[in-house]
Amino acid sequence: MEKNYNDLIAEAFINPIRSVLIVDDDYPTLHEMLLDDAAREEKHGHKSWKENRAKVRKVIEEFRGREAPYLLDIHDGTSPDEKTDELHINTLHQTDLLILDYQLEKGKQGDGSKAIEYARKALANKHFTLILVHTQEDLDRVFHEFVVGLSVPRHGPPAESFSRGLQDFLDDNEDALLEAVKDGQYIWTTKADNRSDCKLMKAVHSGTAPWGDLKALLEGANLHRREWFNAAKHALQMFEVNHAPRFSKTDLGVSYWGRDGGMFVRGARGFIAFKSKNDGEDLLPAVQRSLNAWNPRPPRLMLTKLRAEMNERGIEVQDDALGEPDVGAMWYRRVLEADDQNLDAIVNSTVRNHAEQLLDRLLPNVSAFAKEIRLVDRGRDPIEVVHSHFNVDLNNKDALTRARMGHNAFVGSKPAKSPHLELGHILKIGPEYWLCLTPACDMVPKVHRGRPWDRMDGIKRFTAMQILKKKDKDAILDASRGGHIFANILNDDGSKERLAFSAAKELGSSPTWMMMYVQNDGYLPQEDAPRCMVSYVSPPETKDMQQLVMKHVEATVCGMLRYEYALEIQSRFITSQSRIGLDFVDGRDEPQAEE
Repeated sequence: MEKNYNDLIAEAFINPIRSVLIVDDDYPTLHEMLLDDAAREEKHGHKSWKENRAKVRKVIEEFRGREAPYLLDIHDGTSPDEKTDELHINTLHQTDLLILDYQLEKGKQGDGSKAIEYARKALANKHFTLILVHTQEDLDRVFHEFVVGLSVPRHGPPAESFSRGLQDFLDDNEDALLEAVKDGQYIWTTKADNRSDCKLMKAVHSGTAPWGDLKALLEGANLHRREWFNAAKHALQMFEVNHAPRFSKTDLGVSYWGRDGGMFVRGARGFIAFKSKNDGEDLLPAVQRSLNAWNPRPPRLMLTKLRAEMNERGIEVQDDALGEPDVGAMWYRRVLEADDQNLDAIVNSTVRNHAEQLLDRLLPNVSAFAKEIRLVDRGRDPIEVVHSHFNVDLNNKDALTRARMGHNAFVGSKPAKSPHLELGHILKIGPEYWLCLTPACDMVPKVHRGRPWDRMDGIKRFTAMQILKKKDKDAILDASRGGHIFANILNDDGSKERLAFSAAKELGSSPTWMMMYVQNDGYLPQEDAPRCMVSYVSPPETKDMQQLVMKHVEATVCGMLRYEYALEIQSRFITSQSRIGLDFVDGRDEPQAEE
């Protein structure tokens, strides 16, 4: 039977669930059941599960049935002190599915602050967690509380002064303005797609939901349209001031949420679904419905399946990935004999080799899963399918160019994570970009081949070829002709951009290159966009000077080519160094004789 997309979502996200933790102050815990009757009544007599045995039993049996492959634990969320509570929170790190009651303190009716704190802890750990908020409260209110409670303030402090027109408006209408921008309007701005000032301005001016009431207020008060955005921004800033205790103190990567078809909030390390305790529905179908509403894109499904395969079969295939004992013996000897600076390079290269072999064993199942994703969309127009999954219109020329640039940069480059400078690193020196083309083995610190005259302790020399920025459209037209570079570049200020380069000004012409020298044996600081000091021989800066000068400049390692793409550029550079045929003449500048 062919699967639909929802089946594949379940296979990637639901089927791998093995451990379930219920956090609910009305549920009986194992510790509680082991107490004698008097002690249990004294400590836990306030719980209402005895009056709702059928509902509690239904939830527990969903995860304890004959066919259910789950390890189930229950925590009542009412620890006697903060220290004990912290110990319980640590169990979240081992939980695949967290069932979280919204109100965990009976004395605070409708207060979900403790549940939100649990969710923050779960989203902050390194283990991806599915969370289902299970509540008797109004779902819309609970949803709003979680979106705000898992977000960090992003709009900045209120301005200290305003234009005369806006100030007059605020003097008469500030209370009404703040009333028009509440939870619904604020959480609209938390979505990654809505965070730009341009998007906010457009929404306020058009009055699209949820900004209709604000537009009506601004129009009714005759505030000039050029001040509408500033008024909305002020209201959002005041919302953050007035509701400061509700926000998270750390950024949990909450960038997307939805309400249609199933409420959900997506964080960088977890996914939160919402369900009422009063609807009688099983819990896992509610999680599935919210995942379906999220509609994760095919690449995310594929990588999630890979993660599940790693968890499921990682031990089974690891013997093949490790190789024979003598392989490990040789590697570990090198580890033991290496100095501290070379240790990272040795360990990293070996881990990459083992990881590649491990992936080779896991990939067949993941590839089969990816083909099933394709089968779901078989027979439909590919352009329409892509638009439905990614909201990218490849019929639009600009969107198509951006997509091609993104694809080429993704397959051709990778993050510049390396303990030392090596083949494929892209360096930015002033406004210019240079590519390291020295073979990888020659870039290993403290390792030298032969005794060149310019060898110096602590200095590593390398061949640097200048790469020339090229317009996106021009580079894409010539991409398959070779000699082109597409890379994701990380700038000094932390911003990222996709750039295209060519190895020379014209196809077939010789590139610009020079010998450079990097200090500290080429070791790089462990940071994003690391910097290093490089030196090179330069012509004299003035005509009066007769000697070459050595320049010392700071370079930023802003990107890195994948190995095979670095080798392609390296091979073209080597070919350009051949000078066979220099005595040939050509007739490009002469008129052609008539036949």
